[in-house]
Amino acid sequence: GESGAGKTVAAKYIMSYVSKVSGGGDKVQHVKDIILQSNPLLEAFGNAKTVRNNNSSRFGKYFEIQFSRGGAPDGGKISNFLLEKSRVVSQNPGERSFHIYYQLLEGASSEQRENLGVTTPDYYFYLNQSGTYTVEDINDSKEFSDTM
Repeated sequence: GESGAGKTVAAKYIMSYVSKVSGGGDKVQHVKDIILQSNPLLEAFGNAKTVRNNNSSRFGKYFEIQFSRGGAPDGGKISNFLLEKSRVVSQNPGERSFHIYYQLLEGASSEQRENLGVTTPDYYFYLNQSGTYTVEDINDSKEFSDTM
């Protein structure tokens, strides 16, 4: 589908539905939590702002959820493929590189930034080519916390 068509959002809804309709004990809940909580991490390292979509997946992912005989999720696997690596070194006007860079620069504490020796995104050639550092509906600081 086209960028912004809702493929990733549909996958989130499906995973959320599966987690709601399947009961289960602690083990099942643990599997559901891992599957659902993996999304912020995957999106941080694989999504970016494009001209057409502020949270565009720049990679493909294949979700595989294994179910017990009783129908409860008891395992899963996520395979990533086709990462748009060129986005790391070059962005078009109005676009950003992968979210993780902006999350780190905005969301890390001043002590963490000092320890890592990082500064603002306009300092870095790989981030300053487009002149776009923030996204209207994305809170990089909060997203960094979710990623961590």
